[in-house]
Amino acid sequence: MALVLALAIIALALPTKSFATEAAWARLAQGGYTILLGYSRTPGGGEPLRPDMGDCDKRKSLTDRGIQEARRIGMRFAARAVSIDAIYSGEFCRAVETATLAFGRRDVETKAYLNSIVGGADPNEIPAELITEIEQFYGVGNLLMVTHPALILAISGTIPREGEAVIIAPGLAPGDKPRVINRLLLD
Repeated sequence: MALVLALAIIALALPTKSFATEAAWARLAQGGYTILLGYSRTPGGGEPLRPDMGDCDKRKSLTDRGIQEARRIGMRFAARAVSIDAIYSGEFCRAVETATLAFGRRDVETKAYLNSIVGGADPNEIPAELITEIEQFYGVGNLLMVTHPALILAISGTIPREGEAVIIAPGLAPGDKPRVINRLLLD
């Protein structure tokens, strides 16, 4: 009986995830949203703060699996012909590398406000520059930001799974925390 119940729950959950992902792609086709994407898989416990933080030629920041994952993410966006007006990345090599592998080296801009929330900062505090950027974005396509899971957690309330993006829009009032519109399974 438990096996039958477990199979029924799985059967009901699969179409829901698929439907949610299709709804997310449909929203992105309309444009005007901000997409938060966590960096791909990295070796070890992360990347320390160092003076050469942005010198990615000297540092390996993604695992082989992370490199493949980043490329697949880019292919998914290309296959859906989702318009991306701008690509921003945190300054850490793992974020820059994810963005450039997924979307090419075209116009990936690094933004300090997309770095991890570290050093005693309130984990629920979202950088004001990030909120302003989201509020001022009115593109025909979408704005894509590759960032740290801690920042996505502060905005969405949950850490996205690897290969999952969070679609957000401005808060209800100026300066408010951005609203989560949908989630997008990419991997």
